[in-house]
Amino acid sequence: MKANKLYLLLTIMLLVPCVSMAQSTPVKDKVAVLITGWGMPAGYNFGYAWTSPDLAQVGDKTEYEGQPCKIGHVGEFPYQSHMNFIPWSILFKTAGNEQFYDYYGVYKLENGTYVSPNPDIPPVNPADIPEGIPVTPLKDVTESGVLKYPVDPRDGMDYVAGWYQIGTFQKPFPNGVHDFKESMPGIYTRYYGIMGVPKEAVDPNDQHPAVLAQDAFLKKLMDASFGDSIDMRFGAYSPISGYTRREDDVAEDFAKEGFTKMLIARETTDNNRYANEFFSGNYVKERLCELGKLDSTQIQQTRQVGRTPEFNAMNIRNLKPFIEAFPEGSTIGIIYVTRGLPWGKDETSGPFGTAHPWSKEIYHENAYLNYLSLKKALKTAFGSRYNLVFTRGGAESDLRADNFFSYAVNKTNENGGVFISVREAIQAMKQDGIDKIVIAPGHWNYDNIDTILTMKLNNGLPITPKADILANKFGCTHCEDADGKVVACDSPAKAAQITAASSFSNLPEEFATAYYVVLRGTLERFGLYPKDARISIAAQQPVTKLDGGTVAVTKFFSLINKAKIEIPPDPYPDRPESFTDKTAIPVNDPNDTNECMWEDTNIIIGQQLNPPAMKTARAVGPAVHFGPYRTFFNRDVTITIPYRRLLALGKTVKAYVYNHVTKDWDALETEKKVNGTITFKTKVLGLFQAGVE
Repeated sequence: MKANKLYLLLTIMLLVPCVSMAQSTPVKDKVAVLITGWGMPAGYNFGYAWTSPDLAQVGDKTEYEGQPCKIGHVGEFPYQSHMNFIPWSILFKTAGNEQFYDYYGVYKLENGTYVSPNPDIPPVNPADIPEGIPVTPLKDVTESGVLKYPVDPRDGMDYVAGWYQIGTFQKPFPNGVHDFKESMPGIYTRYYGIMGVPKEAVDPNDQHPAVLAQDAFLKKLMDASFGDSIDMRFGAYSPISGYTRREDDVAEDFAKEGFTKMLIARETTDNNRYANEFFSGNYVKERLCELGKLDSTQIQQTRQVGRTPEFNAMNIRNLKPFIEAFPEGSTIGIIYVTRGLPWGKDETSGPFGTAHPWSKEIYHENAYLNYLSLKKALKTAFGSRYNLVFTRGGAESDLRADNFFSYAVNKTNENGGVFISVREAIQAMKQDGIDKIVIAPGHWNYDNIDTILTMKLNNGLPITPKADILANKFGCTHCEDADGKVVACDSPAKAAQITAASSFSNLPEEFATAYYVVLRGTLERFGLYPKDARISIAAQQPVTKLDGGTVAVTKFFSLINKAKIEIPPDPYPDRPESFTDKTAIPVNDPNDTNECMWEDTNIIIGQQLNPPAMKTARAVGPAVHFGPYRTFFNRDVTITIPYRRLLALGKTVKAYVYNHVTKDWDALETEKKVNGTITFKTKVLGLFQAGVE
């Protein structure tokens, strides 16, 4: 008996490690998922304020010609850096131009002494300030003729009362500290004064509750789908000490732990070089290069959340209460708002150069295509009850110049006379006689400094009352006259009632889901699929961005035989790489975009054997997976899927795409039906199926 027990014990001891090893994915096979972003705290945090320019505006510079690992640096040596969209001499101390770097100090007056918010900067005794050096309350400081720290326009509150700037450019008071960084504590103090700290913020030093909720739900979705095959961590552009870490530090952790596969992701809804290449991609690549790990690391990037069924469904839910606040039958002007990036800005190098390659920005095209996708979805959702107007004169047009697609953060002179501001869109709508307007912000994952403050101030819009912000009511409605002056809504001078809708603060699960589906597609590029999706691959083939191509299932006995995707070639192989600020061509016609595919891709066609059920239709064919999931295109690709005519019973067959937000299937416009196949066009891949209502 004892021998039997001993044998059993030894067997268990030997088996347990084997079971454990079988359940644990080796690090070399796991995918490191690095979620990057701004990482702003919910309330004022000095460390964040002080370091916020370090990656996002100042960056690292090239110290000598040919310096290794300075990936993607812009400008010409010696004026070459990671990020340079602010004049060089302001960002970096430059011989002969030191004053642009440091000509003032920012201090609080405490007990008769000027004290810096940074404890490492010595205080200043008033008696030590040379005669004639101005000491200016921050609320009165101007920069380029504009107040830099103005009072709250809602009630005149001065959130930097007791703060002073000592010195001006004409009468400097250099203190050895970079002025650009030194101004940040005052800027953020004012911002958080206007916003307030969210009541549900357990710790104001942590990230905004909306972001925490999005991240928590995203982690839940990713864990459920991929479990131990991934390791997802978060890295910010600026760290909050004790709460978040820098993105390149997190990447270093992954590399040192032995990860050789890395997914770098950003939550932005619009694909752009500014964020995805310069902020997220290049900083991580630089660090991996410095560690000698770049060449041995396979990197894929998730670049945007927009233009998917989930993005559109999220926006429909977000805008529903703002649209339905008007009586049915109303004519409502819809102004779609994205952040905006400069257009036509000079790309120069030198002590006053701004070398970021704005003319090569893919942002403008991608943001516009995301808008057009949502425009169609909004018409489908609300068009039977409201007359939604998206264009000048209500024309049926998808040309950008006809549409009220606008930029929120840019000042008018930064748009180069090409892209319009929110204010310009409002005034144009008034001229068309539209007196009910909804401003729909589509770029941001939550309501923040851009949507609540900068957009409003740059476009002459009232800021949402603080009480509403603290109650998570981020939308704001006002009335104004023909010239844009705010008036009472019962005033005879009223020309329009305008609602600036909220972003996605109150839709954390929807945004996380929209983020999840594109992350899922990027993981598919590593060969990973969700654990609960039984997908049988029937065809896969590399397709190049330059040539495009066709991938088809040709297995006669396959249930998805004849499934096919046709991808156009790159229409302009030299764009936008050849663009300069003088030769760049802005997107106008969505049928004449600068590219089709974003990159060379292994296109996959398979059958999902356990597709989600159709709720509002009945399936009449197999569910066909086209991947990588949620791959984006800037031109239509043509997809064909099979169906069984006998199952249709003479009813009209439509193509459908699965929507993870609604957990149902969205109908698509059919191009043709031939011999038991249905063909349609799309700009985003996913799970498709034929059905009848």
